[in-house]
Amino acid sequence: MTIFRSFVAIYIHCNGHVLNLCLVDVSSAIVPIRNNFGVVQALYNVIEGSAKRHHVFEDVQKQAGLKPFVMKRVCDTRWTCRSECLNVVLNRYSEILDALETLDNGHGLIMLNTIKRLDFIFHLLIMYEIYSITNILSKYLQYSNISLTSALVHVRLTIETLTTLRTESKFEEFWRKTIDICEANDIDDQIEIRKRKIPAKLGGGYVIPDNFSIKDNYRVNSYFAVTDKIMTAIANRFDENNVDIVVLCEKLFLTKDLLSSDEIRQLTTFYELNYNDCKSEQLLYKTAINQQQTMNMDIKSITKFFLQKSFHLVLPTMNELLRILWTIPVNVCECERSF
Repeated sequence: MTIFRSFVAIYIHCNGHVLNLCLVDVSSAIVPIRNNFGVVQALYNVIEGSAKRHHVFEDVQKQAGLKPFVMKRVCDTRWTCRSECLNVVLNRYSEILDALETLDNGHGLIMLNTIKRLDFIFHLLIMYEIYSITNILSKYLQYSNISLTSALVHVRLTIETLTTLRTESKFEEFWRKTIDICEANDIDDQIEIRKRKIPAKLGGGYVIPDNFSIKDNYRVNSYFAVTDKIMTAIANRFDENNVDIVVLCEKLFLTKDLLSSDEIRQLTTFYELNYNDCKSEQLLYKTAINQQQTMNMDIKSITKFFLQKSFHLVLPTMNELLRILWTIPVNVCECERSF
């Protein structure tokens, strides 16, 4: 309804949910990752599905002198739970194996054979690393007083951090960790690569070269595929929220830098405000801001400062822009911060 009342109303996707969609994209688009989360969910059902099985898992951890962890359900909307669930499975992997062996029933043995594999461990390590990095951004995006500009800065920082994962040396590090976990738990799992044939009418042969090893397969089709997908998803989805008008409003109020004449004209034209008034008011406002030695440059602090100086009366054009800025949310998931 709002967009019909005001043709200049701007729709901003909730940044917290945008990040969640990026993670869901990876979890559904990359088949091994999708399968791994299915296994983790099934593992949760086996261990936490009854008080007796939960008690067995808890006892195994206590006997090992460890603080008992509780597995959490894998959920598409409660993204923090996924990170915590992966953390439990990875850091209590040996104890989970012992608990499944202790259960000695059909479901426990099937799950034991499923997770006691190199494939499961490798993809578990990848997703734990990605969720650990993105979980920091997720928590930041759920604060109620952040600006769109600062949110996008942290998004770019997250993408740059994920980019550091896409190297041969990082892959070797993950591969070494996988082998170490396998050796520590007596896992000797050699999986043959399933080679797809090229039809004879197209020349015959195989899609995968003969010298393509198991390690090469994990590097190309899993590791690089996952890192590429998550970086592309975050860059594309958050680019939709990079609204120039909002960024200009935040630059006007939340920085000490002066807007250029073109930027002021773009802002005043969009909201049908007086260009000359806005240009003059900006000079007075920026002078007052620069006189403050220590001041938080967030919208709540700026608004308090604005009212204390009676700028809502003295600077009517900027007051109108500040009111507009308050109506543009960075997120709508504040109620989900406890998840």
